[in-house]
Amino acid sequence: MTTTDFTLPLPDDRTTTACFTGHRSLPADRLSQIEEKTLHILDVLIAAGYRTFLCGGALGFDTLAEECILARRERVPEIRLILALPCRDQTERWTKMRALRDYQRIKGLADEVVYLRDFYTEGCMKERNQYMIDRSSFLVAYYNEETKGKSGAGQTVRMAQAAGLKIYNVRAALGIREGGAHV
Repeated sequence: MTTTDFTLPLPDDRTTTACFTGHRSLPADRLSQIEEKTLHILDVLIAAGYRTFLCGGALGFDTLAEECILARRERVPEIRLILALPCRDQTERWTKMRALRDYQRIKGLADEVVYLRDFYTEGCMKERNQYMIDRSSFLVAYYNEETKGKSGAGQTVRMAQAAGLKIYNVRAALGIREGGAHV
């Protein structure tokens, strides 16, 4: 694993890089379907030549997507997982030990970890989102379009739309509506 700051130049070819964003809260009764659909779109992207996958290291969909990428890397070792983290102290207020252990394990398995800031600052999450969009040509999202973009995932989707990225919304593809227990 390589650790860098965000002063890296943009990749020469964004056409083989995709990023992931999504809500932290996912419906518990639909987790297996969300994972299956995420694996499917990941397979489609890999078949289309995508090799680099950027994730933001947050709870919820980010973690699910990172796990999916790591699972596919076992079959396709040339794909790369890059974690684009907003700050080194991202998990400071996390209280669930399992989430912290999963986060550390995924960081250790990632091909690269990029920290945009040493410490949390107002706007560092937005910087992380923009970093991923600037380096990608495709966005896989788990996003509730009904919230009118009032979330980090919504912000990232809007950035992707403005940048002309192709976007695939796992939540919309599954027809998920509000309700039910969330994890």
